[in-house]
Amino acid sequence: MIMARKPREKRLEERAEYQRAYRARQKAERKPSRDDVARVVLRWEIGRALTMENRKLERLERVVIEGLVEQGFDRDAAKHRFHEIVDRYEDGWNFRLKPHLRPNGDDA
Repeated sequence: MIMARKPREKRLEERAEYQRAYRARQKAERKPSRDDVARVVLRWEIGRALTMENRKLERLERVVIEGLVEQGFDRDAAKHRFHEIVDRYEDGWNFRLKPHLRPNGDDA
């Protein structure tokens, strides 16, 4: 027996509810997302490249830019964003901590 498909709005509503519950679980478990891990790796790699010879940073730039272009991003826009991030790290910038991960668990 073939079951009728749910209306689109109902499917979207259920998917949104699932995502809200999933994010709440991840937050409660203090489980890092892929983006959280990627930010730490990028920060570490850029920091390492900045303390080494320029060749290391140039290689990192090539790898990152090519990866973004392969995903369909504009090459010049990708270069601009990469240099913007590197410049921030050179100036001592650090990404912000997530409030719910503070040691005292305070969201403020």
